Amino acid sequence: MSRRDHVAAVLARLREHPDLTDRVFVGVANRDDNNQPRTRYVTVFVGSPRRTVGRFLGSQSTERYRFTIHATSIDADDAGDLSDAVTEQLFDWTPEVPDRVCRRMTSNESDELQYDSDLTPPLYWIPATWELVTDPAPQALVM
Repeated sequence: MSRRDHVAAVLARLREHPDLTDRVFVGVANRDDNNQPRTRYVTVFVGSPRRTVGRFLGSQSTERYRFTIHATSIDADDAGDLSDAVTEQLFDWTPEVPDRVCRRMTSNESDELQYDSDLTPPLYWIPATWELVTDPAPQALVM
C-alpha cells in the first residue's frame, strides 16, 4: 500500500506555493524556532485510505484518501488567503504517485470560518476536505 507516497505528493504540492512553503504541517504546527506559538500555518490531517476491490480484470484496489486541511491565522482575512492558496495548489491538480494512476484532486467541502478565543493568541481557521482517488497502474495489477 502507498499511503506515505500519496501524502508526500500532496504535501510537496502544497509547499510549492510561495506562501505555503514553510507553513504546511502534518497534524500539529509545532512552535517556531523561538519557541513561540505559530500564528500563520496550514495543517493537514489524513488517515488510512478507504479501499475497494474489483475483480473485473483481476485483483485491484482503488484507494480514496481524505485530506482535512486547516488554514489558520490570527487574522480572519489572512486565514482566507491561506485557504485560497491551498485551493490554488490542489484544485484540478493530478498528483503522480509510483505504481498508481491518480485522478485529479477534488474539493469535498469547506466549512465556515472558525474562531477560538481560548487560545493565546486567538486564532481563525477555515477547515476544508479534499479527496484523492487512485487506482493501480496497469503494470502494478496482479492477475
